[in-house]
Amino acid sequence: MATRKPRRANNYNNHNHNRRHSQGIQPSDYDSDYQVYISDTQQLHDQQEQAMPTAPLRSNEELNLSVLRRHNPAVNSIQSLAPFAVVYIFSPATRQWEKTGVEGSLFVCQLVPGSLGEERYSVFVLNRRGLNNFDLLLTDGENVELTEEYIILKSDYNAETGNATAPATTNYSGKPAENGDIRIYGLWVFSEPPPNSTAETRTINAQVIRECAFLAGQSLKLARERLEATRQNGLHAAATAASATTDPLDEVQSSVPMGRQISLRDLFGQQRVQDDAWSVRAHSQGPEEQHPPMGSVATVESKPQPDVLGDLFRRAGLAYQGGPNP
Repeated sequence: MATRKPRRANNYNNHNHNRRHSQGIQPSDYDSDYQVYISDTQQLHDQQEQAMPTAPLRSNEELNLSVLRRHNPAVNSIQSLAPFAVVYIFSPATRQWEKTGVEGSLFVCQLVPGSLGEERYSVFVLNRRGLNNFDLLLTDGENVELTEEYIILKSDYNAETGNATAPATTNYSGKPAENGDIRIYGLWVFSEPPPNSTAETRTINAQVIRECAFLAGQSLKLARERLEATRQNGLHAAATAASATTDPLDEVQSSVPMGRQISLRDLFGQQRVQDDAWSVRAHSQGPEEQHPPMGSVATVESKPQPDVLGDLFRRAGLAYQGGPNP
């Protein structure tokens, strides 16, 4: 009798069932279960960003102006700029150019008008290596000289400012520079050979600096001339007004011919006539109506006193003549 083989288990189906069951069980988290879930903190942050207005876009010139005005509030506009420049100073002792330690972006600025209404311009170098910037006021075209290597500027004060609030006339120690201390600065402006974009940077900035210096000098000269003309007109008007109001004594002296002496009667004749008129009026009025002015004294004529002694002598003489003869 043949043996019966046992029934084979359906391992394939069981394996597929277990595999489907294992694939159906996945780790559960908020991100996989709900893809669009946003936490309260993230939602509040997004709402704040949407509510905040976007900052207006500013040009490079506006950004540069805001930076320059932190150091010099008088800056009004930028006439020209160079990406990089180095400031040198000429040493009379060594007869050579020496670095001042100031290098950075160069700006040719127009400042607000001065106290006389004149136009003002300056050269400003924003230092990248320290806190000492270069700020030089352009006052005359004669103080600017152009060479192949440097833009030479002559000044009678220290143009290196130690901080943002220090004026251009103070040096590192905070003391004003001496009047006779002439300083000669040399600006080396970086420029690349053609056809680079900075090929003409040195030439353009040199021309702008010279033109601004000439304009500043002419404007200052015209402003001083206007001030002097105004002052002269004021003096002329004052002299005219003074000559129109002459003194009474001057009028009397001008009416007297040359070479004639002036008497008190001529000087005070008018006052004497007024006093005489008052005296006549005072005699014609009663005592209660008399009100003499201050400083005036009424002259009253005194009555003649009787000559008593004369009468006695006359009577005695008559008696002696009429008496009996001895």
